[in-house]
Amino acid sequence: MPFLLVFALVLGAGLLALALRTEEQRRSAPPLPPPSPIPPDTVTVLLPVRDERANILDCLETLVSQGGRVRVIDDGSTDGTRELISERRDLELIDAGPLPDGWRGKVNGLRAGWQGVDTPWVLLTDADTRHAPGLLSRALAAARDLDAVSLAGSQECRSFGERLIIPAVFAVLDALLGDWKAAASGGGPAVANGQFILVRREAWDAAGGFEMVRGEAIDDVALVVRLRQHGSRTAFFREPGLRVRMYRGFGETWRGWRRSLGAIFGLSPGTFAAVLAVLLLPVLALLGFAATGHWLEAALLWSAGASASIVFRSGSVYGLLYPLDAVLLAILLSLGVTDRRRGRLASWKGREIRI
Repeated sequence: MPFLLVFALVLGAGLLALALRTEEQRRSAPPLPPPSPIPPDTVTVLLPVRDERANILDCLETLVSQGGRVRVIDDGSTDGTRELISERRDLELIDAGPLPDGWRGKVNGLRAGWQGVDTPWVLLTDADTRHAPGLLSRALAAARDLDAVSLAGSQECRSFGERLIIPAVFAVLDALLGDWKAAASGGGPAVANGQFILVRREAWDAAGGFEMVRGEAIDDVALVVRLRQHGSRTAFFREPGLRVRMYRGFGETWRGWRRSLGAIFGLSPGTFAAVLAVLLLPVLALLGFAATGHWLEAALLWSAGASASIVFRSGSVYGLLYPLDAVLLAILLSLGVTDRRRGRLASWKGREIRI
């Protein structure tokens, strides 16, 4: 068998095997347990917002029904977010105050909201989330022998740009996470999703609080790392009952993930190089086969790549656009890492993010 044909088969089989393994691990992720007998009113919900008019009311509708005490911390919104909720009596609205030097806006808002909290548990969440009925109670049940529980929700993608980029990003992140069973049992790497972190108040106070993560590029992961350093146990669950639409449209999706991927991979050159190789090596081989007239090899490799992309996307036909998704993700990842190494990340909501 010709060498190039073997090379195409091996490369395609490797891509497909990685996709199937990632999807199998997703499917075997342990669910949250049934609701806890612990009443949800033992939880204070902290919701920091900055220009979230498009999200805030839908988010609050699902949050307030969970039963916790809700505190919305406004971080200088200028789009009418504050005015939209200022008359509500089922929540507490407070100001984040001026942003101190060296602090991230969200972390500063959480610090302001944390002041005076006296409940045993605190839920940190974002305005782009929607919480299924009973979700908080189920998270409390999971946290019984832990100090923090974080959830990875289901991503809602509506525009072409969102559907093309976001599932590809999560394919990479899920492949790197690997074993969801270990993550849900309190083992595995220290990982978290800032869209839902339920934390025991005494444990976070003992770990030093938000002062300890004030300038971190990835504050959610830094939070659980800090907790583990102080002897706490944390877990990470995959939970479709948490619905999230992170970004709207191609431009917002591109800027948002450029910032996030730069923060995640900017100081991990080995992981960055490995991910880039997995993304680009099959693409370069595919282009080489096509350019030299090796159409059988090109067809086999494209078929394997498209099939892998469909599997990574849990069946979405957007995988047929392969290798466009892989190329865009490689560019996005490279730009983010370049930003991080230059000491800054892509700006967000009018704020420059310097490291």
